[in-house]
Amino acid sequence: MNISSNPPFVSTNTATKTTPIEKDTTVIQSRNGYESESDRRRQLHTEHYQKVTAQNKMFQDPKQHIIDKYHNPLSSYFRHDLTAQERDIASSTELTWLRAGKANMSHLDAIFRDKPPIYDDVEVATKKAFNRQQINGQFQQLLSQYQLTMPKDAKLTFTIDPNTYKLGVSGTKDSDFARLLEEALNSENNAKQLFAHIIKSRSDDSTQFTQKKYDKYNLVREIQNVTGYNLKDLQVVDNKFVTKDGTDIFEIYQNNLKKNSYVSDWERGVRNSHYGSQLADLAKQGFDSIPDLILSIDYENGSFHDVGQRENYGTGRTDWIEQLRTHRSSI
Repeated sequence: MNISSNPPFVSTNTATKTTPIEKDTTVIQSRNGYESESDRRRQLHTEHYQKVTAQNKMFQDPKQHIIDKYHNPLSSYFRHDLTAQERDIASSTELTWLRAGKANMSHLDAIFRDKPPIYDDVEVATKKAFNRQQINGQFQQLLSQYQLTMPKDAKLTFTIDPNTYKLGVSGTKDSDFARLLEEALNSENNAKQLFAHIIKSRSDDSTQFTQKKYDKYNLVREIQNVTGYNLKDLQVVDNKFVTKDGTDIFEIYQNNLKKNSYVSDWERGVRNSHYGSQLADLAKQGFDSIPDLILSIDYENGSFHDVGQRENYGTGRTDWIEQLRTHRSSI
């Protein structure tokens, strides 16, 4: 629903609304600059080896110095304080830095010896929980901008259409409040960003997702990004999606990719093959043969909560992340 130019009626027991402040701004953001422990260690790794490389270059033969440092026990520079594995890692990293000015990071590097191990699944979950907290705060900002007050003990569900990114609100009998809330979230790209957040918060057991639904969503988005056409709005003629003038949408897609100087020949070939095959299958079966990736998220007690999955990133429901960390460290 688009925001009306005329101020709508507001029921006084739930909300008030005046002209929104900065209403043309997308407040909800699916990406929020999270810095993980891996990010911090990567920065530490870079700073350490930049310094060490500068020191190595002070020697007449930097490469030989590195070899002596880690492989010659008779050298006065030999690192007796490191294990054999740590010397191998340091040697390989310093030689690569000397040659290329950068190198991959190993979590077994001696510079991380006193730091706890990093568990990928714990890091992923922690990042998702961080983004949820950020979005909870952003949603409060959006409510404030539209001067909306969430009713006490409200339990709402927000549902988003993947083709239009239009959001609907359920869970309240107050139709005026629901309408105002929809107007706020459907302004700018707020609903689209919330949709992206739901995708990024999904777990493997999510009942909202199937691979076919997700593939269809990505196909529709790819075609629209390249051609400007939404497959949902096109007719199918002779097992092809066509525009009003009868042009095959895949021809437009191929031509637009070819005109894009930022797309290499190799990438263009991969995308034509991948999406061309999916497009042909969808046209043959029919657009509605695969359900749309309609996504929902609940809202309660000042926080969004995940729907249809075991893992929840909502406020007060993330104890499982620390339990996962404890379990991983005990193995």
